[in-house]
Amino acid sequence: MSRFQGAADRSRIRFLLEQFVSIHSVNPALDGGPGEAELASALFDYFQAEGMNPSRQVVHPGGRDNILVSLEGAPGAPLLMWQAHMDTVTPSGKAWPQAVVEGARVHGRGACDTKGSLVAMVEAMQMVRDLDPSQRCSVLFVGGIDEEVAGTGAMALCEGRSDIDMAIVGEPTGLELATAHKGVLRFEIETVGSPSHSSKPHLGVNAIHNMSRVLDALEHQYIPNLKEISHPLVGSPTINTSLIRGGTALNIVPAQCVISMDRRVNPGEDSQEILADIAELLAGLAEEGIETRLHRNSLDMKPLDTPVDHPLVKVLQTARQSILGDPGQPIGVPYGTDGAWFAPAGIPSVVFGPGSIDQAHSDEEWVEIEDTALASEIIAETAVLLAG
Repeated sequence: MSRFQGAADRSRIRFLLEQFVSIHSVNPALDGGPGEAELASALFDYFQAEGMNPSRQVVHPGGRDNILVSLEGAPGAPLLMWQAHMDTVTPSGKAWPQAVVEGARVHGRGACDTKGSLVAMVEAMQMVRDLDPSQRCSVLFVGGIDEEVAGTGAMALCEGRSDIDMAIVGEPTGLELATAHKGVLRFEIETVGSPSHSSKPHLGVNAIHNMSRVLDALEHQYIPNLKEISHPLVGSPTINTSLIRGGTALNIVPAQCVISMDRRVNPGEDSQEILADIAELLAGLAEEGIETRLHRNSLDMKPLDTPVDHPLVKVLQTARQSILGDPGQPIGVPYGTDGAWFAPAGIPSVVFGPGSIDQAHSDEEWVEIEDTALASEIIAETAVLLAG
């Protein structure tokens, strides 16, 4: 039986969930607002009031800082990072909604993605802080920025650091241990036409019409091949046409059409090879007289594929067993996380936290107070198990 079983302060967890969920922290790339600055300050002030000596890592101007808190552990024990992001996507309404508590749930934007994990890690810090350092590993808590868009908070954290041995990345996994997830590669395909008056379309080349040929080739030539690629935990890669734009006026044959693509990348796939395959597909269309251009987007988030027998996985399973009575089995998830930036930096990571991805980004986002408490107890237990 774990010393932490039932030890999480449910009242404090409810209070922090209400407070943090009520704070506007939409990624500024999505709404032009102040971003995570207010939540970062609230988190910093909380730890400072608790005497835990937080620090700020400046990533962007205007207070968009990573918030860091360190606890020294047993000599020779690993440094375990607990990281959860503070930014959210935009809410459906124009105004930022206040957190609403209904029964055992806290509702509001960011409740499960991923302020539930953030609060769970804050509570875990409370539980392990009073232990003798010899009874825990060293812990680095990180409230991170910019997970929802570009990962600059995670990348800044990794720069110049080689001391972090492993990481628990907070995301809504339903208290399951996610050791693998897909990466994200984004790019644009442009068709180039020739304008003419719409009353004489035969004098021009309609870029929108030609884009239909691109979409048809993707649907019937490219996508079927993806089903031949498979990973035991994440399945097959996918591709989605997320945005389309084209034309300038109703009376002009459009000279340009652009689609924005979201390609989910399996562990073992290479982004350069993926783009080469797309280029080869477009080259085939060029033989039909369709002019295209391939534009690479800046986002190239790598997949995560932590070995299921990694010591962190085993420790998390033991911790889960001690709190829930079941070790659980490693799973894969289709979405990306900050673990995508940590793994290439030499930080093996497992994604774990309360809540379900089914509620994330939805109009009905919520997290269970009890699941948040259980997550905090499991996370705290990992620090004891890694003390050696």
